[in-house]
Amino acid sequence: MKKMLMLAIAATMVVGCSSNDNSDTTPTEGTKDGLITSLTDPDYNPNSLKGTVAGNITLPAGNYVLDGALVVIDGFTLTLDPGVKFTANTSGAQGGTNVRVQVNMGGKLKAVGTAAKPIVFTSDRKLPGDWAGVFLCGKATLVSPNGSRDGSYTQATEIGDATYGSNKDDDSSGELQYVEIAYAGARINGTKEGNNLSLYAQGTGTILKNLWLHDGADDNIEFFGGTVNVENLLVVNSADDTFDWCLGWKGTAKNVIEIREAGFNDITNGSGMMEGDGFFSDLGSTPSNTANLSNPTMTNFSIGVYNGAGKDSGDANNTAYKIRALATYRTGCKINLTNTKVVWGDATNLPTNGLFKFNDATGTAIAANVTIDINYTGPTFSGQPGVTTSPDSPAPGANYNAVIANGVTTYPAFLSTDFAKLVFNNTAAVGADKSVFAWTNYDFATKAPGLF
Repeated sequence: MKKMLMLAIAATMVVGCSSNDNSDTTPTEGTKDGLITSLTDPDYNPNSLKGTVAGNITLPAGNYVLDGALVVIDGFTLTLDPGVKFTANTSGAQGGTNVRVQVNMGGKLKAVGTAAKPIVFTSDRKLPGDWAGVFLCGKATLVSPNGSRDGSYTQATEIGDATYGSNKDDDSSGELQYVEIAYAGARINGTKEGNNLSLYAQGTGTILKNLWLHDGADDNIEFFGGTVNVENLLVVNSADDTFDWCLGWKGTAKNVIEIREAGFNDITNGSGMMEGDGFFSDLGSTPSNTANLSNPTMTNFSIGVYNGAGKDSGDANNTAYKIRALATYRTGCKINLTNTKVVWGDATNLPTNGLFKFNDATGTAIAANVTIDINYTGPTFSGQPGVTTSPDSPAPGANYNAVIANGVTTYPAFLSTDFAKLVFNNTAAVGADKSVFAWTNYDFATKAPGLF
């Protein structure tokens, strides 16, 4: 049976090639073929965990060395008991994009920890970009280039080339609760990158609750279409965007804390605390049919920025950048963001485009479907030259609907009809409930002053 499975998935399977000794378990004698069908399989080695999960397997609490790509294929479930800890091995050729946990369409990852015994994905060096992260590939719908959402449009992951997208909006790739993921986001280049958690066409059947994602070299979390919901999310320190979405994500996010700490200096060009695309920003266009674009509903957010600048560790020149905006919404994106508290605690490094940026070369956000209500504390600024601050949008400033004529971009005065609701300094907005993150032992008082 193992040989038959091997032949069936040879075209898509990715297997590592090195090992790392540990004293836990000695693999069973036998012939290795890259398929893990049980804990007695010769391909199973907790000290060098890699290969293709082709059986329903439960890993007991303990330490495991993630030594390559661990891929869960269609029809099988990998279950992690509370207290499981995966440590990505970054030595030799095994570091970076070669190391990841990838759940293909039809596979499942069930990682349900507890407050006392969370499940942890980390790395040996504890540096952003040490490994590629956790990928969940599902069968929910994506918005196609022409703006339709009929389930026929599919995509491939930037790393691993796994297919995602179909017509099953209630699809499930498993469950993640009380899970910590850190130091991922390795990249092949500027358009092929991992994240701490990559959610590809995830449906409402996937459960995501009580997650702590931190110190990523790209985004901490990114939604590629789908309908999945997330609740109780602590995202700290990301070199690119802390919270990102595209391809028509229509889920909800409740009780989210985003923090960029004063000591975190890793950054990429175009970084922000949030980036929303209606379609796929890399294609540089907005579908004519806007009904199916991204339209998440986000409530109870607390966002703190204590360092708005840094250097790109992935750039050979170590180029310095500043955060372009607290949040960028573009490419026909719609957004409903309410009960949000924002603290900009870095008076020296102000965002280059104002607090919110609603447009760029890929297209503008859809003004009639943008609702933002925040309680803001921080310096007064209006962004780079040409960005308008108006009485309808008191400090801090935001830029609105760029007008491009003869190759020149201008930002005309803000009109009250441009947005459904855009309210700054609403002191009634109190943000997220930090008490549900006690299990992380995160020091909010020291690392996020004024946010709570």
